[in-house]
Amino acid sequence: MKYRNAAECLPAQLLRELQRHTPGELLYVPAVRRQPWGEGTGAKALYARRNAEIRGQYRGGQADVPALCETHCLSDETVRKIIYTKGEASMSTNEIDYSKYYWQNDLVRIRRARPDDWKHHNAGYNSAERFFTDCEQELPTSEEGWRESWENYIKSRENDDTWICLAIETLDGGYMGGCSIHGIDERNGTFGIFLGTWAEDKRHATAALRLLLDYAFNERRLNKCSNYFMDGDMDSMAVYEAVGFKKEGVKRQQVFHRGRYWDEHHYGLLAEEFNRSTA
Repeated sequence: MKYRNAAECLPAQLLRELQRHTPGELLYVPAVRRQPWGEGTGAKALYARRNAEIRGQYRGGQADVPALCETHCLSDETVRKIIYTKGEASMSTNEIDYSKYYWQNDLVRIRRARPDDWKHHNAGYNSAERFFTDCEQELPTSEEGWRESWENYIKSRENDDTWICLAIETLDGGYMGGCSIHGIDERNGTFGIFLGTWAEDKRHATAALRLLLDYAFNERRLNKCSNYFMDGDMDSMAVYEAVGFKKEGVKRQQVFHRGRYWDEHHYGLLAEEFNRSTA
């Protein structure tokens, strides 16, 4: 780096301003920061949207690698790099040996929840759904707001062994809903389970619940699952009762919603009860 006389390279007016503020001092003038590739032209955002679309179509089973190559005029290697970028799935569906996959049964398959699962959820949530899910009714949110909230929620739980966020799929990869094993207390062996999917005959929800309970009881050595449901949430209570949950009590007028107080119905299931029913 060499020094230059400001009088030789700066306009007179600018030179006078510098002399007024920093007379006789040495100044470092930083170079103008170059804009990252694609930001000025919009190309970066365009390719980001294209790559997200490719990953979504592939994961959703709407297109395989050859079809994506043809649709987007890309090579096989390029498409695979987009699909398997860092932090994404490391193998294709066809490479997983589902005959030995622990997290599935005759009806459903369970996987880790992903940040891009936000698109499967209704950001508006009607009052009944939202109330039964979190015992509250939140203000409406935009699609962008819901996506950001969901992504932050999933990322915050990635390394949390006490709150495991999962997703339920059909055996052909169709998204059924979210679920979680949460509030895990290793010392006392207690936990809760949330299910966010309801088929008309409740078979898929019941099948997913059995998988979650089997893992919690027989892999994590937990002893008791506790859940509670609000008045009127008959779908949830029916699914949990179907796998052996027993009603343990009612907390009267526990939650306020839509102008009145609602009771909480508390249910529990012990590991020995679950294993006895599946023996």
